[in-house]
Amino acid sequence: MKNFFRQLVFPRELNLIFFSIFLFAIALGMNAVSFPAMLNNYGVDAAHIGIAFTLDCLGGIVMSIFLSRIVGKLKMMRTMAIAAIAYSEIILAIYFYQGFYLWILLAFAMGNLWFMYVITRQAWMNMLLTDEQRGIGLGIFSMLISAGIALGPVVIKFTGAQNYSSFAIAAFLTIFSFFCLLPLGKKSPPILDSKRIALHSFFRKNPRIFLARFFLDFQSYVLLTFTVIFGVKIGLSYEIAGLLISSYMASGFCDLIVGFFLKKWNPYQLINCGFLGCLCSFLLIIFFHNYQFLLCCYFFFGIFIACIYVSSFKVCNDDFDAHELVAANSTFQLIGALGSLCGSLIGGILFNIFGAIGFPITIVLSCLFYLGFFVIYEKKFVNKIASF
Repeated sequence: MKNFFRQLVFPRELNLIFFSIFLFAIALGMNAVSFPAMLNNYGVDAAHIGIAFTLDCLGGIVMSIFLSRIVGKLKMMRTMAIAAIAYSEIILAIYFYQGFYLWILLAFAMGNLWFMYVITRQAWMNMLLTDEQRGIGLGIFSMLISAGIALGPVVIKFTGAQNYSSFAIAAFLTIFSFFCLLPLGKKSPPILDSKRIALHSFFRKNPRIFLARFFLDFQSYVLLTFTVIFGVKIGLSYEIAGLLISSYMASGFCDLIVGFFLKKWNPYQLINCGFLGCLCSFLLIIFFHNYQFLLCCYFFFGIFIACIYVSSFKVCNDDFDAHELVAANSTFQLIGALGSLCGSLIGGILFNIFGAIGFPITIVLSCLFYLGFFVIYEKKFVNKIASF
């Protein structure tokens, strides 16, 4: 038992990064409810809400091209400061709805800033983690994101999805999450490689992790974008539908358990189990809409997502050297952003075609695509070995 708790002890710098991650995740959880609720209230349909969130992803994709060079010039601390301050200012401004086109412009800017802030901080965390700590550290990292995003809709339950105080609290949490990192400025920032890692290079290095990350974010973003709208369509209020997201994120403690499993289990086995579990969870949601049952399905879906995320993240960080981690994490996040973009677009289209049921259908299809690739990839791999 003593050895178990010893593995959870990290240096002060990592603890500050973990706390910052948790605070910003609460802000993201609040935005996941208040943003679509506000758009829906102004009469924006599901397909256009999907487009709005697609622009957020597109912002991240654009920033992935320049992030390594920006961090190389501004250094890590200054990059995070600019991103956090600007992001919080947009949260405060976006409440004053001035039309859909201005909203998507601001969403695009938020995507750029979010990418700058999250990936730079994430890369610093990965540089501080030792190889021995990496699995557990990434489990804690993922668990804190889940816990923070789960807490966001609970805060919204008390402040109201369309109340300005919700936007103000989210902006404050963003700024405060950066202030937590200021003591890191006294330390010498890590030396970085400013070269980008191209998507095709990443795919050639590890196609399974490429597709695991793509479909992981495809599913996650569809869930975060359309859960509230799905809930309202089946008769729930905005706030009660938002608690489905909390149920999904409440499984975040399993991220830490996955981190421990990675010490003994093959990460690819955990990824495959994760996709199978996600498929089963949303097949059930297609047919059963009882609220308590939905809460359970969302909770178990979160456990399976943890298996995919923590495992694929660990493999990604093991595949690259320490000085390449900003570039590697940037490309890894870019893959996720592409998945999110496709998820938002396809989810919105299927929602408009099939109604509320189009939401779970989208996630089921994404799981089937990954599992289909896995079967084909394994068959090719076995045939290659047999030919030698």
